[in-house]
Parts: sequence; C-alpha cells; structure tokens
Amino acid sequence: MYKILFFSAITFILISCQSNTGKQQHTVDTFKGSYKDNVKGIVSLRTFDHYTRQLNDGYGFYVAPNLVVTNLSFIQGAAKVKASPMDLDDYSLVQGFVAYDLNLDLALLKVSRRNLNYLSIKEATFKVDSIYQLYRNNRKLYVDADVNGDLTSNDTLSFKSYMGDFKLGKPVFANSHRLAGIVQQVNGKKRILESKWITQLINNQKRSPQSIYDLRNKSNKVYISHKKVKGFRIRTNMGNIEIALSDKTPIYRNNFIKLVSDNFYDSLLVHRVINDFLIQTGAADTKYAKKDDVVGWQGPGYTLKMNIQADLFHKRGMIAASKLPEDRNKHNRSDGSQFYIVAGRHFSHTELDDLEQEKGIKYTAAQRQAYTTLGGAPYLDGDYTVFGWVTKGMDVVDKIASVKTYAVDRPVNDIRINTIEILKK
Repeated sequence: MYKILFFSAITFILISCQSNTGKQQHTVDTFKGSYKDNVKGIVSLRTFDHYTRQLNDGYGFYVAPNLVVTNLSFIQGAAKVKASPMDLDDYSLVQGFVAYDLNLDLALLKVSRRNLNYLSIKEATFKVDSIYQLYRNNRKLYVDADVNGDLTSNDTLSFKSYMGDFKLGKPVFANSHRLAGIVQQVNGKKRILESKWITQLINNQKRSPQSIYDLRNKSNKVYISHKKVKGFRIRTNMGNIEIALSDKTPIYRNNFIKLVSDNFYDSLLVHRVINDFLIQTGAADTKYAKKDDVVGWQGPGYTLKMNIQADLFHKRGMIAASKLPEDRNKHNRSDGSQFYIVAGRHFSHTELDDLEQEKGIKYTAAQRQAYTTLGGAPYLDGDYTVFGWVTKGMDVVDKIASVKTYAVDRPVNDIRINTIEILKK
C-alpha cells in the first residue's frame, strides 16, 4: 500500500486494451471527478448506548442529500448515532434508519444535515483492480492505494475479497475517482461490496426514519432454543463456574443465550470484586482495558426491562443483572450484558428485621432460612433482576471474591473470562 498527499484535483485516465479482428481497441474512462469532491461525501460516525455513553467510531458516506449508508454491523446494538464530516469533530444526531439488509450488511440512515456532495451510485464502477481510499490528517487530504482480490457474485450479492488495511464503512474509488464499493468485514473477513446493492437499499427505504435501537434484534442467525440448553460453563483464568438460568425471566435467559452464542463475553474482565458480597463481569469496555482505565460503563448498547420474581432472591450463588444508579438510569432498566454473582455473607434475624423496616418489605420464611444459613445480599432484593444461579464452582467464586483490589473494587491482577460455553441437554 502506498500513500499520496493530495493537493489538487487530479484526473486519471483508465485505458483498457482489447483485441478485435487483429486490431487494438482502446476504451477510455472519461469520468470527470475529484477526490476533493469525493471526500465531502464521506462522514465519520459515532455510536452511543442507551446511557449516551460513547461506543465506537466508524464511517459511512452520503448517497443522497440526506441519506448516509454504512455497515449494519457497525451500528447494530447502538441506541444513537451521530455523524460528522470525515475526520472532523462536528457531530450531529442521526434521525434514524430508513432501510437495512442483513445479507448485504448495509443500513441506510436519515440525517438532518443535507449534503449535495453525495457520492453517485449511478456513476459507480466495479471493474477495477486498483482501489483508493481517502483520509485526513491535520486537515490535509491523503489517498491510500491498494488492490482487490477475487470476485464472488450471485443473484443477491457481489463483492471482491480484500486483505488490506482500508477502514470499514468507508467508500473505495477507482483511479478515475468513480465510486467502486464499500469496505466491510463479514465473519472475520474483509470484502469490497459492489455499490449497486446500495441502489437496492435506497429503493426499499421507508418514508419515516425508525430508531437505531430497533436494529439491535435484527438477525438472520438462528440461536439454540432454551429447551436444548442445560446451562453454561464460564471459563476464567482462575477456574470454571457453571450456571443455570430461570425460565421465569425469559427475556434475560434468551438474551444471555444470544450473547454467549455471539462470543460477547470472550476476553472480558471480572472488573468488580467485593469480598463477602459479589463478583461482576460483562462490561464491553474491559476487553482491552489497561490497568488504570475506568471500566464497567459499557454494555452491549441496549438495556432490559426489570423483572423481579419473588422466589428469585439474592441468596448466595444467585446471578443478577447490573444496572446504573437512578440518577443515570431514569427508566430503571438493567444493563444488557453485565451481571454479578452473589458471594454474600450470613445475616442474623435482627439484621433482616432492620432491612424489612428500611426497605418496606417482608422476607418469607424461605428467604430468612437462606440468608441466615447460606448467606447472601438481602439488601439488594427488589432492586435488581435475579435470573439464574451457580450450579458448580462456588469455590471459584469465593476465590475471585477474595482477591486484592484497588480503585473501584477492580482486581489488582486481571481476572478474565476466557469464554462461556453452552452446556446442552
């Protein structure tokens, strides 16, 4: 790959030679274009979760005065998206999506900021081997060059494989400055999707934009039925913990199956540990966290409605969903991925009496029996959704809960989830 500092509009001429009755025939691409014009149609995108916490940065580009196309996988799971001219910090809120295609991994966004310098799909080409991508550095425009790979084409898809470093969601161009496609990554492999499929997306758009949040559950993937799931094995670098989930909290159960199936928890930290209380994990911002990073603020981009069941309470070994405090969580919803396992301690009947007065609740005989003999965290009852329990490995939970911590109860030495396995019936 090589880079060119771009100072002025340059017009390239692409000449292809063919043999026809023994004579050489030239086809000249006379498209009049400019990378300086092209860059005006590219946007930087930034996604946010339900709590308006920043998630990821990516790219898209205008295909009409108020329509931006990007990769569906980039924005899926976000609650909000903002757009800015490429590599500049001038973000405005995206109104919503008007079309999407799971097979093409494309989403069409309605934006409030109109732009007449959109990239023309009608004038796009795909018959090129050399491709170019644009970026800015200190407001100067640069051009990166690379090459396509093999072509894959059928009635519903056409793309070229790609092995380089081009940014996902950005357009690529021919040396005539025509649009040549969009960079994607599907199943871990990069590709350049042909631009003509964006036209299909535009033709299928809806009149009114829908919330970005509604894309979170769109999927072609078929997940294992909960009826075939016996439980889960959480493999950590300190040992294994096996758990089971309740059918009385089906939204939490099915969400956990989906996240585990998508390997969401792989490499995440057990980022919060309090001895005789709990261990907590599931924060997406812990995957690459450094020692002094403040973590535990990022979930999958969505939240879940609370579901309190009287017979699912915070005795030792139970699993519950984390959530932000009320001042940051006005709708009182659970985080979509973070959960904690109760290590707990024993409580006396007198302590339980005091908690009843303080919380305005009444503990059942079964709850009192559990809290006075097994232990737990009764002061959390009624405030968090309990949706599962440990079936094996409480010794590992206790070992993790007793490690040395610093800052906001984060273990000094990283404790990481290697993976979570589904245990089938």
